Amino acid sequence: QEEGNALSIKIAIAVAMADGSLDDNEGLKINEWIKKKISFYDSKKKKQLKDNYNSAMKEAYRDAKKGDLILSDLTKRLEEIGDKRSKYDAIELCYEVMAADGVAEPEELKMISAIAKSLSLDSSEIEIMRDKQLVNVSSNLSTVSLEETLGIKPDWPADKIKKHLRQEFQKWNGRINVVEDAQERENIQRRLDDIAELRKKYGS
Repeated sequence: QEEGNALSIKIAIAVAMADGSLDDNEGLKINEWIKKKISFYDSKKKKQLKDNYNSAMKEAYRDAKKGDLILSDLTKRLEEIGDKRSKYDAIELCYEVMAADGVAEPEELKMISAIAKSLSLDSSEIEIMRDKQLVNVSSNLSTVSLEETLGIKPDWPADKIKKHLRQEFQKWNGRINVVEDAQERENIQRRLDDIAELRKKYGS
């Protein structure tokens, strides 16, 4: 479990560094995750784990800066030793890090999708995690970024894209009626507007 958590931290750093830098909010999100993971232990064990996880974070950052952080090695090892819960924890952390700076970068989204695939995780569960964080992303997205956030693959035929967009519109439209937070409602409405524009592009 401890090694799995350390691997999750390194994988999250890889996602955060996809754009070449570690945003302060991204670093804070990883630190919050570490605090949550060690909160159940006594003070001695807590200090040991905090030191180990902070070391993993620093090591991953250093390796990423040098171009030596090999994501495939990390995911392969997590696939070998991690249980299903630890793998989903890793993906959830990655999405939290992605949303921490308020921008959904296409590179980050593609990377997280690839990580989830390499860990053999259920795509519907991953979609739920992704959508939970996308509600917090209020920045304007390019068409490429938006299609990536919606899970649209570049090689999909137009009919499949149209069907997917209809389903996405229905899903987000259903959510806007039950969300109480004003900022979340605004973000969901923006997502609906973006989906509507994409539907015009594809004639659906």
